[in-house]
Amino acid sequence: MTQVLTVSATTAGYASDSIKPPQRASKATMVEENTRLLAEKAAAGDDFQLRALVSVVQPPALALYFLTASQKALGQASLKETIEAYKSSAT
Repeated sequence: MTQVLTVSATTAGYASDSIKPPQRASKATMVEENTRLLAEKAAAGDDFQLRALVSVVQPPALALYFLTASQKALGQASLKETIEAYKSSAT
């Protein structure tokens, strides 16, 4: 004997969600979280090597803040000003 079972598309979708593999977190999120925890550990401890490492590898949010803190439009320099700035930096 055969039994015919009808299921709506919505119900089938709910049922199939339970057998899907869970989504993995992105590596960037994991790296940012570990960097933040490392920065907190360095701030609380006395390990100078760890503090030096954190000063090189800063938490992304802090780096982003400093990059965007002064977003003002800079005026264009004239050719004369550009040449003078180049000469002063080259010497």
